[in-house]
Amino acid sequence: MSINHNQLWKLLIPSQFLRYYGQIFSSSQNYKMPRRPPTVLPQELHLLSELGDRLRYARKRRKLSNAVVAQMAGISRTTLYKVEAGHPGATMGAYVRVLVALSLESDLNHVAADYKAQDLTLTLPSTPIPAISILPTLSTTES
Repeated sequence: MSINHNQLWKLLIPSQFLRYYGQIFSSSQNYKMPRRPPTVLPQELHLLSELGDRLRYARKRRKLSNAVVAQMAGISRTTLYKVEAGHPGATMGAYVRVLVALSLESDLNHVAADYKAQDLTLTLPSTPIPAISILPTLSTTES
């Protein structure tokens, strides 16, 4: 009885290790390194932290425990902790679910709602953008 290379790996290495790393050994060309999360700027972290604080205070004003709000929102308590801490890894969906659980979903309608006033405050480039003609130039002189 001969044992090939793959069978030997299965005999010598625990199955949990193979389930996790098996694809790396068997097909390294299909293995992709995990993507790095996007860089979060300090100003953005501050905004997320303030939003999390406001959500936590709203929950406490309603005298609701974090377990109750997490259950109402359909998320885990760990995710609720991340939302209330302003963790950048918490998804937008988690924030929306917490807002709905706290009956604050109407506040989402105010986000970027006044687009006309925002458009007026946009700054235009100081140098004019040169016009590029895509049509061929027509000669006015006939030969």
